[in-house]
Amino acid sequence: MKLFKSLLFIVLVGVMSCTPKIENDKSIGKVEARTYKLLVDRITEDMKREFGGNMYQNEKISPIETADGFKIGITNSTAYTFKKDDSKYVKGDLNNDKLSDLVICASMSEGRGPETKKYFVFLQANGEYKFSAEVKGDDMVAQNCRKDDLKMGIFSLDSISGGQLIGSSNYQGNHEANYLNYSFRCESEKYKVNFEENKIEMSYQSDLLRVNDETGLYKKVVKK
Repeated sequence: MKLFKSLLFIVLVGVMSCTPKIENDKSIGKVEARTYKLLVDRITEDMKREFGGNMYQNEKISPIETADGFKIGITNSTAYTFKKDDSKYVKGDLNNDKLSDLVICASMSEGRGPETKKYFVFLQANGEYKFSAEVKGDDMVAQNCRKDDLKMGIFSLDSISGGQLIGSSNYQGNHEANYLNYSFRCESEKYKVNFEENKIEMSYQSDLLRVNDETGLYKKVVKK
């Protein structure tokens, strides 16, 4: 009987070791890397179809290595830059199923417009990540801009906790002509992914701050 139990234990351990598994932690491994590779391949093929087989443009679309990371796209058109290191991955439970989901982050530019960020959301299922949604960092804060009469803003994702995207946002005032200037900031913002309606909803926002041009320090904006 003891021999049978020992053999059964060995068989179970062998089966479990062959089964794909994603732990609910911050580790980055083969499954995350494979998910990133599939995302890059999809973006590349989508762009090639968009440019109708123009070989000159297609050669530029293929991922190239830059000082910042790996770039996919065309200058003065749509382009993505993914970081070289693991900072492009953010893991955490987004749908409260006690499994670690994945967000892959990229810097993004469209035409000659300002650079923003884009987040690709993947939910964990059966030991793999399944694509669920994508959202731009400026679209996430568009409603905040309308509320506070700001020109535009960009949300920067830091972590996932309590089923929420947690980070900070920089905002431009309507007085700022240079697209690189962001005088306003919220140190903490939280967003929840509404998977049923396929949208991102803000759940928390800290005080709106404005930088002092002389001291470089941020001070709370007092609304009239």
